[in-house]
Amino acid sequence: MKKFYITGTSSGIGKALALAALNNGHLVTGFARRNAIEHPNYRHITVDLSDLEHYQGIGFDGLTSEIEEVIIINNAGTLGSVKPVAQIDPRRTADAYHLNLVAPSLLSKLFLENLSDSDLPKTVINISSGAGSNPIKSWSVYCASKAGLDMFSEVLKLDHPEVRVHSISPGVVDTEMQGEIRRSRKEDFPDLERFVEFKKNDELSSADEVAQKLMFVLDHPEEFTEVRLSLRLVNLPKS
Repeated sequence: MKKFYITGTSSGIGKALALAALNNGHLVTGFARRNAIEHPNYRHITVDLSDLEHYQGIGFDGLTSEIEEVIIINNAGTLGSVKPVAQIDPRRTADAYHLNLVAPSLLSKLFLENLSDSDLPKTVINISSGAGSNPIKSWSVYCASKAGLDMFSEVLKLDHPEVRVHSISPGVVDTEMQGEIRRSRKEDFPDLERFVEFKKNDELSSADEVAQKLMFVLDHPEEFTEVRLSLRLVNLPKS
């Protein structure tokens, strides 16, 4: 049995990850502003990860003698302003950097610090994006914060080689963030039509598919050793 700590479990990929872990018989603690999961093996912590004061008192408890591995998945994120740099909103920019980069950095620190006396194997998963490696017009904050998360993960692995670390790009997923992208204005986001076509042509992965692929990665450490991973390249075995 594994113990998962997952951020952003109220919807999208975070909720799908939590449900997949629970369905596999694991224990899950979720961090989000609202609770959307009812399960005997799920514990919810109501927290606003954009507020530094909310980090006080965050612990990583709930371990039992049956636990064989502890895993944190830093999934919560935001798109931020979808506008050219000269027009981005200062508050949304600061909030996006905080949620996308500061929050996973601090939670990774608290995770390792709180569990420093435990001999259990530890895994840190940061949900990144292909946008961290490929610049997209009007996505300066999102691209930069995800690039920062990739590099943070690389350094985390250097600092703590005993910890399994992955920065995972899930691909283009049918979540509320994609809906937000499609609601952008063409004058702000020149690539708008491409993302509208993703939805129209049924080219978006489901959050459940992403969750199943990530669980497969976690269950096969010998096959996935690099820090940066793209789930697009992960093929699930045919049943």
